[in-house]
Amino acid sequence: MVLFRAVGWLLLSLAVGIIVHDCLSWWSEGAFRLLALGDLWSLLDLGSLNTVQASLQQALSGVLWTAVLAPILKIPALPAFAIGGLLCLRIGRRTGGRLGKSSFLGTSRPRRRRSRGLS
Repeated sequence: MVLFRAVGWLLLSLAVGIIVHDCLSWWSEGAFRLLALGDLWSLLDLGSLNTVQASLQQALSGVLWTAVLAPILKIPALPAFAIGGLLCLRIGRRTGGRLGKSSFLGTSRPRRRRSRGLS
């Protein structure tokens, strides 16, 4: 469960970085455009994107690339990372932890007093 929470927070931090990128490009270009997953991949490493595309087109005659992966790479990165991060946090949430389930933040358990030795 800790792994899901870590991946969730990582995806949410990537979503924040993408928000900053989108806002800075909006400010400099004057037009708001969401960064797609394929554009993000090409900004990070264009060579690996071209290698994956070429190998998939050779191995599976391009069906997997054109039917599955190309539409996925056109999805905007911000909602993909934000929704993915929230889902991972939801899956990895703590159950039966310190907080009760009576309200949004929960109620804390009463604290136990420590004994102070011989009384």
